[in-house]
Amino acid sequence: MEIENDPNIVYKGDLDESLDYATFGDLLVKCLKAGGDKISMIDGVTEQQWTFNDILRESIKAAKALYGSGIRQNDVVSILSENRIEYAAFAYGTLFLNATIAPTNIAYTERELKHTLDITRPKYVIISKAAQEDLEIVKNLSYVQRIILLDGDVADDGRQISYNNFIDKFARNDFDVERFIQQPIKIFEQVGVIFMSSGTTGLPKGVELSQGNLIACAVLNFEKVKLGLQLFEKLVSLSVAPWFHAMGFMGKILCVTSSALTLVYLNKFEPKLYLRCIEKYKIVTLHIPPPIIIFLAKTPLFSKYDLSSLKIIVCGAAPLSREVEDQVRERFNNEIFVMQAYGQTEATLGVLFCDVVSAKPGSVGELVKGTYGKVIDGDGKSLGPYKVGELCFKGPLTMIGYRNNPSETASTIDKQGWLHSGDLGYYDEDYQFYIVDRLKELIKYKGYQVPPAELEGVLLSHPKIKDAGVIGIPDEVAGELPFAFVVKEGDLTGQEVKDFVAKTVSNPKWLRGGVKFIDEIPKNPSGKILRREMKELYKSMKSKL
Repeated sequence: MEIENDPNIVYKGDLDESLDYATFGDLLVKCLKAGGDKISMIDGVTEQQWTFNDILRESIKAAKALYGSGIRQNDVVSILSENRIEYAAFAYGTLFLNATIAPTNIAYTERELKHTLDITRPKYVIISKAAQEDLEIVKNLSYVQRIILLDGDVADDGRQISYNNFIDKFARNDFDVERFIQQPIKIFEQVGVIFMSSGTTGLPKGVELSQGNLIACAVLNFEKVKLGLQLFEKLVSLSVAPWFHAMGFMGKILCVTSSALTLVYLNKFEPKLYLRCIEKYKIVTLHIPPPIIIFLAKTPLFSKYDLSSLKIIVCGAAPLSREVEDQVRERFNNEIFVMQAYGQTEATLGVLFCDVVSAKPGSVGELVKGTYGKVIDGDGKSLGPYKVGELCFKGPLTMIGYRNNPSETASTIDKQGWLHSGDLGYYDEDYQFYIVDRLKELIKYKGYQVPPAELEGVLLSHPKIKDAGVIGIPDEVAGELPFAFVVKEGDLTGQEVKDFVAKTVSNPKWLRGGVKFIDEIPKNPSGKILRREMKELYKSMKSKL
């Protein structure tokens, strides 16, 4: 447990398997071949099924076309699409070439999308019909050399081309993908994926994850799957997480790197369809955010479906109360494991994870193997059990940094390599961790990160708003709802403010919590908004209602 001569640093042990792969593509191809003709992924709406061999074939096909059209190491390819098989093929094909994949949120507004693409500066953008309204925005970006349309039949006009025509025209059949991926690279220096992660300073930042990060995440998953197979004959998982989100994308990668796991995926949460998929495909495991677990705890539809196959629910993305955990267990007659996990985009996926043997109610689990953890006070001193402080982590899951943003990177990863999470928590005598609060000011709405500073900037752009402060208010279903205190100039209604914000930002950032007009936003002498005072003001206001 002791490292760097500090007894308060927690370590569970080394990884069970080496990270000695030439590239992430090397690991991925080996895993896909091991899966063979077993079912890997199922579209829960169309019921289309893909074997591991299918995914391997389509991914190699995409890699050959990308290579033939000019994509090389370090080039960026962005995808604007709903979850679908072509998404997976292009993502893996890009990674095979040691290029960088940049999944992009199709719900972004024009402002958010342009900001995101300006960070990642993709050479190619792949767009589905679901993101058709973004096409004109992408076409106006000079750094985008080629746009690949997943739907329709578009001939190559030098810049736009359909998926099928792209594959047919550019596939380099003489390019040996499997030989290429076996050429060693510096896996912890090679950027594999860029995810967008909001911070407290406004618009999203680009989180660069290395191929080494992806390999480490996959290796950790091997151990979890082995444990699952000791308990259950077959592992089938259901996911509604979008693949532009770290949880959805990494979940997809982890599923295809395990020949024992089948993923059923949906593009959005629809109650009846979700329950029908659990019944039809005999789902064993769910990885879900709190709103869906609350749905399972309370929906009257529960008794209309056979959900007896469900044995494990892992909740992440936001804190889950022990009360809800207990409600779900009771509904399943205590024949189900309900566990929490903790992670962040900057740590690849999860650094704390419960298992069915040692999970404690309310805990987010133990450190995953290979990762060091500590809790620090405001002066950076490490703390012992049951003492609350900021959670910090170090290991093979730590991101490279924020793309083209060295100052933000330095404020998040210190000189000793510790990733400062911005979350407050503690660990007990068994080294189980618990989340208490967030040191950072992010609002979490249904697992989405909503930065108050960004919404404040939007509000201040309104001609009748003099000042504004945004906080998250508790909500049982969503976790938190964005709420705004506004200092107005002239006639203005709360609905007008909410409508203005809704036209400017994407859906998760809407002011669902409401708007309250006040005379002055509480700030300290240097001008920093005092959000804690605003939260107390909200509590006081609510108590008088």
